[in-house]
Amino acid sequence: MSRNGLVRSAVAFGILGASLFAGGCASIVNGGNREISIATQPPGATASVRKSGGGIADVVAVEKTPCTISLDPKKSYFSGQSYTLRLELPGYKVTEVELTPKMSGWYWGNLLFGGLIGMLAVDPATGAMWNIAPEKIDRKLTGGQAELIKNNNGFVVVLESELTPAERLSMVRVN
Repeated sequence: MSRNGLVRSAVAFGILGASLFAGGCASIVNGGNREISIATQPPGATASVRKSGGGIADVVAVEKTPCTISLDPKKSYFSGQSYTLRLELPGYKVTEVELTPKMSGWYWGNLLFGGLIGMLAVDPATGAMWNIAPEKIDRKLTGGQAELIKNNNGFVVVLESELTPAERLSMVRVN
């Protein structure tokens, strides 16, 4: 084999070897957890995030608004994780927002840069192929009940199951 043939073979094997260990395109751009920004009007609501379909044990974050939370976009190999955001503030209606996985546009960059290794192994295994939407939440909480309570203008009838623990403690028996 000639010297040029050896050099070409070495370069070809080097490129092939590097492509096997190179990260996927989405992993390079979107590695790690996704940041979700949450705000409410009025501020100070409790924002709790749980894995969708899960119970109390699946709560992954509890913060006061405004806040930013970090969520893992990966559920399993080739599967993104959904979450449910619950916003609670005494005197206001409880609001829930579904946070859903959306495929990252950078995942398709593997066709040009990451190759099959990035598309079939790296990005699905790391969860980098997923983004979480919406990434910014700004909700105005419904204040009909809050206005009645603040102004001592009437009373509000609610189901006990819709009350927060703090509201249950402040209940007054009327009969």
